[in-house]
Amino acid sequence: MEFRFNFSCDLEEKDGTNSTNTCSVEEKTEKLEDFQELFSSKLDNKILSQFHQSSYKFCNVDISCYKCEDIEQWIVENNSAEESVVKSAAASHSDLLPAVYEGGLTVWECGCDLAEFISGEGIDFRGKSVIELGCGAGLPGICAMKCGAEQVYFQDYNSEVISYFTIPNVQLNETTCQCRFFSGDWGEFQKYARNQPDMRFDYILTAETIYSSENYPKLHSLLETLLKVDGKIFLAAKSHYYGVGGGTRLFEDFITKEENFTYESVKVMEANVPREIIKLERI
Repeated sequence: MEFRFNFSCDLEEKDGTNSTNTCSVEEKTEKLEDFQELFSSKLDNKILSQFHQSSYKFCNVDISCYKCEDIEQWIVENNSAEESVVKSAAASHSDLLPAVYEGGLTVWECGCDLAEFISGEGIDFRGKSVIELGCGAGLPGICAMKCGAEQVYFQDYNSEVISYFTIPNVQLNETTCQCRFFSGDWGEFQKYARNQPDMRFDYILTAETIYSSENYPKLHSLLETLLKVDGKIFLAAKSHYYGVGGGTRLFEDFITKEENFTYESVKVMEANVPREIIKLERI
């Protein structure tokens, strides 16, 4: 089965496939996934060799990525854990279970937009520290790796996404970059990071993470904690997420009221539901 947030009416994935979109969102549960650092994939090379790969070219940067459909199918058929969030999402035929499964086992179009943007704008990542929040497949972070970043950290809500998807993709595109991997709730991540001086970054990358306005305070606090004084945030998102209510205009209003970051739309991708790249910097 293939999961989709189904936010827009004309989703066209990077590999050229099209899909029909109607929102599929389950009711929110209270228990949040625990924060943790993860160190290795749960899939060995023998298993990974069975999976197909997709190839992406973002300007002059080539990236390989395991097919999410193959990984989904393997988890559903082989993961015996009762608490598998991917199996739960499959059983409910939903691509978003708030606070349970946040859709990370998919390559989303705004992630491709962000990877394309950072690879084509002449951003000098050499020697820089980067973190990608809500990384899923990790394409923007991997792009920063291949553009010379010294450190790239990856974070997603679900540990299954990191273990089965993000880490294998990073290993598939191996460089000399120092990488670390984290999962769990943004609020718990912020509590951890505020006491870790080394958790300050030159660049924060994030895509498709502002679909729910309920999470804006947590995201804002985490961005404040993680960003260096002269750092930059690049955020890719749709103007509106039907069925869940968030979007770039609502996030802009939130950021403006908080008065901690400047907000600039640096690129717009025209579509039935427009997509944007937003740059945030400290005031």
